Amino acid sequence: MVPNNPAQRRGRALSGAELALWLAAGSGVLLFVFWPVAAVLRESLLVDGQWSLSAWRGLLGKNWPLVLNSFGVAAAVTAVTLPLASLLAVKLLYGAAAGRKLLTAVLVLSTISPPFVGSMSYLMLFGRRGLITWRLLGLEWNPYGFHGVVMMEALSQLGVATLLAAASFHRVDGSLERASLDLGASPLRTLLNVSAPLARPGLAAAALMVFVRSLSDFGTPLFVGGRFQVLASKAYNTLIGVGDFPLACAMNALLVLPSLLLLAARREARGRNFSLRLAGTRSLRLRGAGLWLPEAAAWLFVALEAAVYGLIFAGSVTKTWGTDFSLTTAHLRGLWNFSGNGFARSLVCSVAAGVGSAALGAALARLLDRATAALRRAARVLIELPYLVPGTFFGVGYLLVSSSLPWEIPAGFLIAMNCLFRQLSPSTWSAQAGLAQINPELELAVRDLGGGQGRALRDMLLPLLRPFMLVSFINAFSAAMTSTGPIIFLVSPYARVAAVELFESINSGRYGDASAMASLLIAAILAVNALAWKALGRKS
Repeated sequence: MVPNNPAQRRGRALSGAELALWLAAGSGVLLFVFWPVAAVLRESLLVDGQWSLSAWRGLLGKNWPLVLNSFGVAAAVTAVTLPLASLLAVKLLYGAAAGRKLLTAVLVLSTISPPFVGSMSYLMLFGRRGLITWRLLGLEWNPYGFHGVVMMEALSQLGVATLLAAASFHRVDGSLERASLDLGASPLRTLLNVSAPLARPGLAAAALMVFVRSLSDFGTPLFVGGRFQVLASKAYNTLIGVGDFPLACAMNALLVLPSLLLLAARREARGRNFSLRLAGTRSLRLRGAGLWLPEAAAWLFVALEAAVYGLIFAGSVTKTWGTDFSLTTAHLRGLWNFSGNGFARSLVCSVAAGVGSAALGAALARLLDRATAALRRAARVLIELPYLVPGTFFGVGYLLVSSSLPWEIPAGFLIAMNCLFRQLSPSTWSAQAGLAQINPELELAVRDLGGGQGRALRDMLLPLLRPFMLVSFINAFSAAMTSTGPIIFLVSPYARVAAVELFESINSGRYGDASAMASLLIAAILAVNALAWKALGRKS
């Protein structure tokens, strides 16, 4: 008889199918996760093929100001983002119903949009030829430097931080909030004295996530930093401009340390904490003055995001931003000739990454459900590591591994595998959440009726896991379509992708082309997301 709970199933002998899955999944994780990570660490300790610490001495010597700049920016971004994200989360869960759906839509849109569009909009408004600073006010204002980097990174991180903060508040026991209200506390006092302290661990994890993502952001400092540099942007310039692999790898390895701290702080995902909905019904509702600040923050965020996406569309139909604001369709008409192959390659690689991540995540979730505690902990580290480390670190690892092989690996395959394994962590925990919601007695019933393990998997588990796998596909596809840092070192003149085309257009000041490409990427991602959510609604 099959054991009817995970604790009883762990440690039993593996079936042939489970052993084959372990071999396939384990080989994939070792080849596409462990090997690239080890390659970067090894390269940081080699100079001309000899073991040496000279790269680390150079990093901690003359490049020490870059370390301070990086951690200073990350701290400032976290200090700005977390309070704003908390206010938006309070609006979502405890605020008035008016505007909640709009705010949710804008938050989701901000998390799936192409990278660096906020920086481009910022320069289009406040740059030396910006619409506001130069065209309307005639001002000579320097938008570059520490302040520009902090503002743009905070705006780009706000969507993800808000969703994490909302999840933290959502996990607060509603009965404690109701008890506080029944004892005479006001809604605002209940929020401050009951809900916020209970949500503090989740908010701390959200703060650490923002800090790590800010450290690894190389594009924003490149676009709006001017002479102000951080480790991530310097590592990119060191690799692209100088070709100093040991120093670039040492810089990326140093940025991994906070990611390891975040990995240690994260608790194993629990199925009961997962929901396909952003927020549930809460009995606590803020009223009056207690709601003013969250409402103001919410509508300000919506207005800023509307300005960002409005400028993207305006730039795509403007002849030359900053000098000639006449309307044109040249950027949109020339879009296919400019980067049509790159866009098609992005779609193919993103679909492959989405399907592969959902399938492999479901397989790993099934295997981990039956694994011992020690094996689960080891697997968890390898699965979560690509998701938490800086994207450039993972990309450099793939470049080092592919260049060390005696044969050439197609760039499209490297890009798809990179995106697949980078998004494997959320796909696995999503599938684990789905398994936690399935009654194990259903599988026993299938076995008692004569069905084998394959029949139980095909006819019972997969149909019940389909909504969770669809969420995994949506997440991995959207991330792959907009991925830049992890794959920027893997593209070539003959194998381009849309997100890298967008990055290079912004970096060279071609805002019209960049706006057209950003509009196309947003439309494609929204279309796929809409189709997937429609299919999910039908299945539900």
